[in-house]
Amino acid sequence: MNEDGELKKLLEENLVVAKENNQLLKLIRRDAMVGLAVKIVLYLLLLGVPLFFLSTYLGPLLAGVQNGTSTAPTSLFGIPSPDEAKKLMDEYKAIYEVQ
Repeated sequence: MNEDGELKKLLEENLVVAKENNQLLKLIRRDAMVGLAVKIVLYLLLLGVPLFFLSTYLGPLLAGVQNGTSTAPTSLFGIPSPDEAKKLMDEYKAIYEVQ
């Protein structure tokens, strides 16, 4: 009878350890899935945002090349062309010129 009691005790301990192990494995699996989802979102952001800005700023240049015109847009990246800059300077001088 003593041996049966020991075996029963060992089986119960084994069952407790197996349940704890199962819970830990579920947590590890869940954390791995969450980590994968976070990595996917980060990579999409890291690759998507620059591509969006490249298409926004380089789109007019590429459209000009595809249309066969070699001239750049007048306000590339918000920088005025030399003609626009000269016009702005003339307007500034006309407004603030001391007479």
